[in-house]
Amino acid sequence: MRFGLLGAPVLYDAGSHLSRSAHGDDGPHGVPLAAARTVRSPKARVLLAALLLDAGRIVPVDSLKEALWGGAPPPSAQASLHNHVSRLRRLLDDPDRLRAAPPGYRLRVDHGELDIHVFERHLAAARGAFAARNWERVVRECEAALTLWRGTPLAGLPAELGGYALVQRLKEARLLLLEWRYDAELALGDGELDRLVPELTELAAEHPLRESYHRQLMLALHRAGRRAEALAVHRDLRTRLVEELGVEPGPTVSEAHVEVLRDAGEGAVSGVAEGAADGSAGRAGGDAGRHGEVDAVRHTGADAVRHPEVAPVRHADAEAVRHAEAAPEGPVEADAATGFAPSPAPTSPRPAQLPPPAAHFTGRADLLHRLREAVASEPTAGPLVISGMAGVGKSALALQVAHQVKERFPDGQLYLDLHGATPGTTPLTPAQALAALLRHLGVDPRHLPEPPDAAAALLRTLLAPTRTLLVLDDVAHAAQVRPLLPAGPGCAVIVTSRSPLTALDGAHRFPLTPLSAEESAELLRKASGRAPHTGRMTPTAPVHDRDHGHDHDHRHGPHDLTASHPLVELTGRLPLALRVVAARLAARSHLTPDALARRLAAPGSRLHHLEYDDLSVRRSLAVAHDALAASDREADRDAVLVLSRIGGLDLPTYGVPLLARLTGIDGRRAEAALDRLVDVALLEETAYGRYAPHVLVRDFARELAEASPT
Repeated sequence: MRFGLLGAPVLYDAGSHLSRSAHGDDGPHGVPLAAARTVRSPKARVLLAALLLDAGRIVPVDSLKEALWGGAPPPSAQASLHNHVSRLRRLLDDPDRLRAAPPGYRLRVDHGELDIHVFERHLAAARGAFAARNWERVVRECEAALTLWRGTPLAGLPAELGGYALVQRLKEARLLLLEWRYDAELALGDGELDRLVPELTELAAEHPLRESYHRQLMLALHRAGRRAEALAVHRDLRTRLVEELGVEPGPTVSEAHVEVLRDAGEGAVSGVAEGAADGSAGRAGGDAGRHGEVDAVRHTGADAVRHPEVAPVRHADAEAVRHAEAAPEGPVEADAATGFAPSPAPTSPRPAQLPPPAAHFTGRADLLHRLREAVASEPTAGPLVISGMAGVGKSALALQVAHQVKERFPDGQLYLDLHGATPGTTPLTPAQALAALLRHLGVDPRHLPEPPDAAAALLRTLLAPTRTLLVLDDVAHAAQVRPLLPAGPGCAVIVTSRSPLTALDGAHRFPLTPLSAEESAELLRKASGRAPHTGRMTPTAPVHDRDHGHDHDHRHGPHDLTASHPLVELTGRLPLALRVVAARLAARSHLTPDALARRLAAPGSRLHHLEYDDLSVRRSLAVAHDALAASDREADRDAVLVLSRIGGLDLPTYGVPLLARLTGIDGRRAEAALDRLVDVALLEETAYGRYAPHVLVRDFARELAEASPT
């Protein structure tokens, strides 16, 4: 049997195949529509979805009741749940798939039986093929994944089920797959590209600010011989971005625009001019963007063909004209480092891009003091690297420091998220990061140097005479951030990363550990709104605890969110986990801290309850694991195996010899695998040769061990 959640929950009959692998060994491509069976009962659909969201793991009874009835289960909820489980069993090919497993139920889902898992495997394969520019495989993997899509995941299910973050991640993954597929088809250039135009037109209209689809539509139109329409797409996109967001199109869109203009040459000049004459490109009262394109072609048409380095320049606005008129006469010297003439001083306000600081920032007083001192040193210290495991609060600390010291940087503050460990998002390349920073500093996208070395030199040139603060968040590795570092003494850089970035020369490192028990309790109280010495926001009203049928008066100590409360240790004192728990308490005023602690303490259920809205401990941990699993490096593949073996053997610490025996690899490979797990903050080296996971990483490793076929 197969299961589907990429749409309303459905069952597929035995023998149906969810997809075809890249090698064609998973059966026929796609799913026969007749094989899908809709689960008619609304409660059975919810129950099936709740079990599939934790496929292969025990889902506690309390969680199933919450999914089925929200916060108000009826008195007969236990008996009703049993009846719904029995009905669902009758729909399955094997009743033993769904078994009672205290404290809840477990639905067995084998490899390749859940469409989400198959979708994500094709997504990972497509990402690797895209990075390798293997365009044929990109098309195959993207089509195999997109074939599974039946609409919005978890469609028709109540909000109480949860899964919001999963749905958003899957939606974004689908958009990425479409983007990769069209890039691959444009690169291959097989057949008539006219066939892509209707699909890309629909996507561009559906996502008016997503530049990639507009870029692809421009290229498809242009390569199909429809250059005027391609220029119109660029004009409309630029107008929308400038008017709605105050930004110019990004470098990839600008490159596509240059391709259209260069290939047009003199023919495009006459074509666009004729269009303007008959009203198609420049009616009376038309927008300046149209005329800008006509003038860009006039000034660069033939020269662009002869001199590809010449980029079209749009009309200057009135402010730029006034600035140019006021500038001193005479030739402008090109910068020796970059070969590019410096742009006029930007007329836009100084960058002030810091996101707001965390609303309930707690603790870290010593680290805050040390970071402020490092920023204040003259000349400013090298990059300040805040490192630590997923969810430990690196970004919150970086922004807290940045806001406290920003007045020292009168030329502005730049913030860039490099997505080194963002679920569902590909990390920025150094070239993409450089382009973004240069755009933030006012460089016209059409004047961005193409070679990364030249772009890095231009960035250093622009920052050298300034006092600017850079916050580079979520860095994957040293090579990603190294070209972004300024050389001027007046700038400061704060970097966050799961890795300590030991290969980054001159860096000052600030490793981050979980909060203390007292700080954890304080964060819980602040973020949940539960006042000290009470279990809820109304301090004198008793609450009926549905877990045990008792009335508890929250004026007394057992429910206080103090440092000794079980929730503190059950969250591992990890800020992300504490925020999830606090959000659950804030959302349900009648949920007691003790009741929530019992749910977290139930075997195999902790990570399930540490998800709320778009916050998820499991998903944050899975990013590093999935990146290792998708890698072709031997050490990364060994690291995945080592982590699953750690999950199957509950010891305080682990050494190289033991894990080498458990995994069947030699000591050298086992040590390299452990080093990789330390690099991505899934393990900590507590003493030389001894490794230990955080308590929540241990839970994640147990799930991997349970799901492992061996």
